Amino acid sequence: MAGLSDYLIWRGDITFDEVPLNVIDALLLSQLSYVDFRGIIGGAEEKKECTLEQASGRYWETHTEKELEKCVSFALRTAGVLLREMAQTKRFSGLVLRNYVNRIDMTAQEQFAALEIVLGKRESFISYCGTDDSLVGWKEDFNMCFLSPVPAQTDAKFYLEQVLSDGGRKVYIGGHSKGGNLAVYASVTCKKAFQRNILRVFNFDGPGFNRDFIESIRYQEMKGLIETWVPESSVVGMLLEHEEDYHVVKSKQIGILQHDVTSWEVLGAGFIMLPSVKQSSIRLAAGVKEWMRGLQPEELESFCDRMYEVLTATEAKTLADLNKDRLKSATSIIHSFGSIDKKTKDMLFTLVKAILVPGKKAELPKKKVVKKEKKELLPADGRK
Repeated sequence: MAGLSDYLIWRGDITFDEVPLNVIDALLLSQLSYVDFRGIIGGAEEKKECTLEQASGRYWETHTEKELEKCVSFALRTAGVLLREMAQTKRFSGLVLRNYVNRIDMTAQEQFAALEIVLGKRESFISYCGTDDSLVGWKEDFNMCFLSPVPAQTDAKFYLEQVLSDGGRKVYIGGHSKGGNLAVYASVTCKKAFQRNILRVFNFDGPGFNRDFIESIRYQEMKGLIETWVPESSVVGMLLEHEEDYHVVKSKQIGILQHDVTSWEVLGAGFIMLPSVKQSSIRLAAGVKEWMRGLQPEELESFCDRMYEVLTATEAKTLADLNKDRLKSATSIIHSFGSIDKKTKDMLFTLVKAILVPGKKAELPKKKVVKKEKKELLPADGRK
């Protein structure tokens, strides 16, 4: 079962001038925005840039694998390791990284990071970071249920327009998880004059949008450039609304752990494909959508606020904080459930379990079945 590391060994000695970008390259470049490049690469106003190889060397001077293993987030655990492996290849080592931004705003409830990777020939890849392990990052994801745009989406659009203002540059855009959502949002909403410079948009298991957004003329015009890739047991990527076709990837993991892209199986310059996602993923996504449609926007906002209150009742700021003392976290969370009505409590419990215990299968609260009095289903003569 080949993965991303195997691809780097197989294709690593061939430059982008020789063989152009493919979907595996796009996934690898999408992971780079998870790496904490603060102090290594600056923003546009600082005019700092360096090669991928240089960035890897500087990163590993101050980080260790032991440190990364403590990260709760799949992507944060693996992005630094992938960076080092990419730095050892001819294909990726000389790529220039620049225009790195990393912003966490507790007041605005925003977590946003992005990176430009220069491929050469006036082409770049714009990599949008997905949700890190900060609780405020997860809160912004919750806010997508009732608020459009969220601050990260607005910043994603602004960031793309800044890069494309450097006249004539063509770009690929991509991201994993929330980063995939940001990639789609930025490409759809940026100035029309810039859209002709967009070559392709890659959404790797990112959530969708509300119905108004995907029915908009601008989304319909860009839909043909959007590629969405999800694993067989996708949860995150099946949430909210999608209209573009999506491709299903085989993973060596199970359940929500398939959100970890290092588990996706690679064959040559592509993925091992499957005909469809699992029925359990479709049912879970459909159940969440049905539940959401039954609520008013203010009710959804109230629910998301309660979700955030439940998680921060532990005084944690990150998922790693929650996992430092699971007993204490669980006690605080259970205590905070006390004054919540049962219907809300059941949904909160389902989502908290999905976040804190990623190996467990997330099941929606079962509806109560009201037993009805038995009736004769067939006519007296036995005909159906």
